[in-house]
Amino acid sequence: MSTTNERKTKKRMRGIPVHHDELKKPHTVWLTGAAWKWLQLSAKESNTSVGEFLENWIRKEMDTTG
Repeated sequence: MSTTNERKTKKRMRGIPVHHDELKKPHTVWLTGAAWKWLQLSAKESNTSVGEFLENWIRKEMDTTG
């Protein structure tokens, strides 16, 4: 997972992905309050946003399941 300093070293340009090989798009998920709170706390411990925390977790799962 990227740290805040690592993320700031990459120049961001509109329409060009920075951390992954494609641009992110908004999506809607419905979660319980408990699940959302857990995600927020986990993301905070990882020094990332909830979206980036989920992205990293999902990509790890994709790598392990092939």
